[in-house]
Amino acid sequence: MRIITLVFLFALFGITTKAQINYKFLQHLYTNNLTQEHAYYLHTLSEQNVAADTLHYLQAKFNLLQRNDTLFMYHYGLSVNLFNADVNALRYANYYYLQHANNFTKTKWFATSALTPSTDSVSMQVLNMYTHLQNNTPILTQLLNQQLTQQYISYVKLNNKKPIVAACLSTVVPGLGKLYGQRPNSALITFVGQCLYGLQTYETVHKLGVKNGFSIFSLSFFSFFYLSNIYGSYHDLKALKQQRKKQLHLNVQKYLQLNYPASLY
Repeated sequence: MRIITLVFLFALFGITTKAQINYKFLQHLYTNNLTQEHAYYLHTLSEQNVAADTLHYLQAKFNLLQRNDTLFMYHYGLSVNLFNADVNALRYANYYYLQHANNFTKTKWFATSALTPSTDSVSMQVLNMYTHLQNNTPILTQLLNQQLTQQYISYVKLNNKKPIVAACLSTVVPGLGKLYGQRPNSALITFVGQCLYGLQTYETVHKLGVKNGFSIFSLSFFSFFYLSNIYGSYHDLKALKQQRKKQLHLNVQKYLQLNYPASLY
């Protein structure tokens, strides 16, 4: 059935056995999400006298569309110059890895693409932004709007804060570490909660004595609550930094894709 469909599409788009690549046909397959037909057509091209780097370039775009990172990286490596010359394809890849990939794959892609820089200013902006965020160094924001620039500045301020400092501050004053970590509401709740339970524990020990069972329980629970606040301040700041970085990547990807759209075909 798949072969019959391909024969019909070949006839529809005027593809002959002498033709090597019909990009209009590839665009049709891409637009209509004809994945099997797309894969089969690329297979037929491999049996023709088509340049190897061109085949790898087309396979790279196909596997990027299918989100097959391993095969995409393989074919990209064998057609890097041709792929990077396709501004839309390179932008599409950068947008995809900013938004969808896990940290390991994202880092691998941008490290690979950095070896052969593109002349496209948008792609270079994405690469520079990612690289500088990873290395905690300033970036150029000329392609970003005012809102994204402010988000970036806010992220940089947050990223300069140290989780160990947040833990130390929470040791001195409950909630102070969360305030340091840009979480004022959580800081207020923690401070009030610790103060109230601390007063209750003090009253219990004062009235019943430190050796009383309920006093021991109250002291133990308060100590656990206090230590949890210290650990929470440390962990929350680390998690918030990762969350803000991920959100910044996503917001930049959406903004650039809207203002500098890219399509594989």
